Amino acid sequence: MTEPQAYLNGAFIPFSEAKLAVTDLGIVYGASITEMVRTFSHQLFMLDEHLDRLFSALEYVCIEPVLEKSELKQICEAVIQQNTPLLPAVHDMGLTIFITAGHNLPYLGLAEIETCRTPTVCVHSFPLAFELWDQKYTTGQYLQRAEGAQLNAGIFDPRIKSRSRIHLYRADKLVRQQDPQASALLFDQAGFAAETTVGNFYIVKDNVIKSPRPENILGGISQIMVVRLAKQLGLRYEETDISINEIIDADEALTSSTAYCLMPVTRFDGHALSGGVPGRVYQELLSAWSRTVGVDIVQQAKQIGEERRNALN
Repeated sequence: MTEPQAYLNGAFIPFSEAKLAVTDLGIVYGASITEMVRTFSHQLFMLDEHLDRLFSALEYVCIEPVLEKSELKQICEAVIQQNTPLLPAVHDMGLTIFITAGHNLPYLGLAEIETCRTPTVCVHSFPLAFELWDQKYTTGQYLQRAEGAQLNAGIFDPRIKSRSRIHLYRADKLVRQQDPQASALLFDQAGFAAETTVGNFYIVKDNVIKSPRPENILGGISQIMVVRLAKQLGLRYEETDISINEIIDADEALTSSTAYCLMPVTRFDGHALSGGVPGRVYQELLSAWSRTVGVDIVQQAKQIGEERRNALN
């Protein structure tokens, strides 16, 4: 096998053949629930937690699952097992799961009503793009306040991970018009920090890790890991409102996301954080994360990132 395999609607097929119809509601409405899982040493990390969140989201958006959770888990593991031989031993993969609401009835008519009631299910993998973030483990990242606000819970629950993300796309685009190296940090309707476009946000003050209130954000699977590690390290963890002034005055700031795990924030809206270098709590958390998964997260990213940049030269 020379091409990765993907799962689409009941069959394992070559990745290049995994396509959606233009009538699919995932395209027409953005009506799609998704999860992204990563591997460590080619083993899926916290897959059960990702699937629990996926099925809760499906219930919220009224998409009837066509597979049991256990069946979908087996499919995820099969995709990784089939595609692992295509990667070097030191590399790792991301796994994407998405389920759409099926096809758009007005485009097809009553003759295809059963097709329109059947969700589209896809699972595929991809090599993690370490070169996009490997240097930020040591230099940090720059966050800037987004122009738009976090999702209003009265319209759509921000705790649901969906493919309806045009507001996040726009937020990063506007920020990068001012600084190509920046990423957007969204704030809620009351003016408190919420999350970035790809992950959860934290500040550290006096050895206390503070995260925005859970009702205002997408609770990350990596966030669960941060809470666990904080407890192991004897660090207090609080969920509370975080103002702009508190970010600027913080000892440290960091973000978590499935692909890169944990990343320091060294600048926010032009202000240097933690002296412009990654802080101690960040270093302790990431080291503990590496020990837990048996992979040196930073070393792996830097090695593969450098290999890929050299290959482009």
